[in-house]
Amino acid sequence: MFRPFPLLLLLLLVAGCSPRAYERVPQALGLPYAERTVTEKQVTIEKDGHRFVFERGKRPATVNGVRYYLHRPAGMETLNALDAALLREAVVTPPSSKAPLSLMLDPGHGGSDTGCRVGTTTEKRITLAITQEVARLLRAKGHIVHMTRTTDSVTRTLDERVILAAGERLDAFVSIHVNSAANPEAKGIEVYTLPAPGCEGTNANSPARGPLAGHVHLPKATRVAFGIQQALLACPNPPADRGVKHAYFKVLRDIPAPSVLVETGFLTNAEDFVRLTTEEGQNALAEAIAEGIEAALVAP
Repeated sequence: MFRPFPLLLLLLLVAGCSPRAYERVPQALGLPYAERTVTEKQVTIEKDGHRFVFERGKRPATVNGVRYYLHRPAGMETLNALDAALLREAVVTPPSSKAPLSLMLDPGHGGSDTGCRVGTTTEKRITLAITQEVARLLRAKGHIVHMTRTTDSVTRTLDERVILAAGERLDAFVSIHVNSAANPEAKGIEVYTLPAPGCEGTNANSPARGPLAGHVHLPKATRVAFGIQQALLACPNPPADRGVKHAYFKVLRDIPAPSVLVETGFLTNAEDFVRLTTEEGQNALAEAIAEGIEAALVAP
């Protein structure tokens, strides 16, 4: 006997949305029975205050309000198992570390290495000022904080920074930098983690590598990156969200601890310049970074 093809199923198939698309992803994310909404271009999964939005066929996603770059493009029918497992561990699973934390903060550049520059304003001085305030705030909460440099009279090579970090048992290593671009409209904040083994980074000239020392700590590093990015986006006059990204920077790939690199804004953008060069702006950035680290790592 002929049965009419169900209209809803027909519409889903025509639109490229099979009714079972992403059916197992909530479970893989650690959110069984989550609400799942699938359209031709997008998948949304929501439960317990978590909200994942995946763009089908693309790497950029939105995770709890933060732009995040997947290691593989979101599939049309499901999410790559690697990305699902990493997001489950880094976002859905609550933190388990006990206070006090042991941390190393790394003010980018320094000494003869000025980093980016606009006029007489240099990255090395901005990163030192922000990092010193982050250290003060974290120490005031009882955490143990090491720094790769505490003055501008020191020039640290990347190898030296790795050696310093390897000499301590760390809950996290956080490198703080300032961005620049030829386009003065480029602005906002981004936090980098190491790409997963065998995956390309999100910046230029970042071919797949691995496995590397930093890969052991990637879930926790991703947790820290999300914590910092979320806190920075809550700053007054919030900066633009450039996302949690991935790159094979030396301080991410070779340090035997959860490591992230924070780009606090563009010195070449007028809006970011004010935040980066005023005491009020620097303190807001420092408070957010300190809060983000603690929120990501310390068990409630």
